[in-house]
Amino acid sequence: MKILVTGSLKATEKDIKDLEALGHEITLHPDERVPVDHPEQYEGIIGNSLFYYGDYSGFTALKYFQATSVGLDRLPLDWLRGRDVELHNAEGVYSAPMAEWTVMRILELLKLVPAGFRAQLNGQYKKSWKWDELGGKTVLLAGFGAYGREIAKRLKPFGPKILVVNRSVKSDPNVDEFHLLSDLPALLPQADILILAMALTNETRHIISRDLLESMKPGSLLINAARGPLIDEEALIEALKNGPLAGAALDVFEKEPLAAESPLWKLENVLLSPHNSFVGSRNHERMMRLVLGNLQRYGE
Repeated sequence: MKILVTGSLKATEKDIKDLEALGHEITLHPDERVPVDHPEQYEGIIGNSLFYYGDYSGFTALKYFQATSVGLDRLPLDWLRGRDVELHNAEGVYSAPMAEWTVMRILELLKLVPAGFRAQLNGQYKKSWKWDELGGKTVLLAGFGAYGREIAKRLKPFGPKILVVNRSVKSDPNVDEFHLLSDLPALLPQADILILAMALTNETRHIISRDLLESMKPGSLLINAARGPLIDEEALIEALKNGPLAGAALDVFEKEPLAAESPLWKLENVLLSPHNSFVGSRNHERMMRLVLGNLQRYGE
């Protein structure tokens, strides 16, 4: 198969040799924003935003697409499925670092780390009696793919009650209760901590609406490293300023990069990071293992 490999894979010479050893002809395309010459020759693509930046109609021979991202919201899914293209995402590649980020941010918010760090920078020896514990809290996890499973595995030893809402009811030793996603509005008022771990689709865009935010438990926390448009950001800002939310940790935003004039930058109960939670030292190792494994199984 003739495969176009974009810069999103960050392929090394060894990676290319490993791909070629499977019998494929590899062409590198470093910049996904640059149009592809003679797209009709490629049967496979390993990439991320190639079709987000440019025209995809010329890829008439395409039958295989390996995304280097977990989310597929930058791909023309109807077009790909209409052509019966075999499609894979990067399920499980980034889950561990994202879950670590999630646990870190929850603990930082519960232990009032932002205020403590500001006191440190100002040379203030300032004790707080408002630090909270994760044990005994009710955590509501919205979505239960690889990222959700890694979160539950890491949170369970701290002693919270873990509820999951998902498109389908599953089973996991680290989860106390599974519910359908449609139960989210009913369960949300019980949650001390809401963690978003779902994909962005037409159905889930702004699923955390103004009404749902207003229904959340007073003093609750919201964590989002999934996709920014899952939340109505304007309503989120109001909920952080006026309640019921006590705080939030956000790694993703409705529009990225986050605008300099966004009120989120100046809210003292918010922890922000620049869509960075997925970064980890073992990502490439996991990515190549996934890519090679999927290609080995192709056609079976």
